[in-house]
Amino acid sequence: MEEKFDSEAFEEMFSQYLPIIYSIQSRYQIRDFDSDDWLQEGRIALNDALHSYRKDRGTTFGLYYKMIFENRIRSLLRRQRAKKRLAQQNAVSIEKVGTEAFSEHFQYHEVVEESMCISEMIMTGGVALSSLELRALHYYLKGEEPQTIAQHLKETEKAIKNALNRTKNKIKKKISEMDE
Repeated sequence: MEEKFDSEAFEEMFSQYLPIIYSIQSRYQIRDFDSDDWLQEGRIALNDALHSYRKDRGTTFGLYYKMIFENRIRSLLRRQRAKKRLAQQNAVSIEKVGTEAFSEHFQYHEVVEESMCISEMIMTGGVALSSLELRALHYYLKGEEPQTIAQHLKETEKAIKNALNRTKNKIKKKISEMDE
């Protein structure tokens, strides 16, 4: 019963700080982020703030939460920009290197075909995954670490790692069956 009360108290407190989330959401644009993602990040930040806030530091909890949440969003943006820069660094201009040199860079890769095959198997139900395995895989493919996925799904990190390992083994088994 106490756990339910804590959950209700958390959600009640969270609803009090929704204006902070909406305010920051109006100032920042994160690619592929929907309102549920913003709320989830807000909950994670609230949990972090609740565990690290100290009254003796001379700031109100509301301002502290806003700082934690905004720093979290800025970190997400930095990560997003770093991925974008990485793609730009690996880009090859045809004009600069010429078509012959470009053809050396642009080669067929089995990894691409394998990735497409795996995606198709999952989307068509060719690999039977549990709900946890599917959800963990979803976040993993978005680049999330097991610890973060565990927070999103309210599971232990070990449960997430196990789910991802089961998923990997199921996919490997299906690929080996296809090769036979």
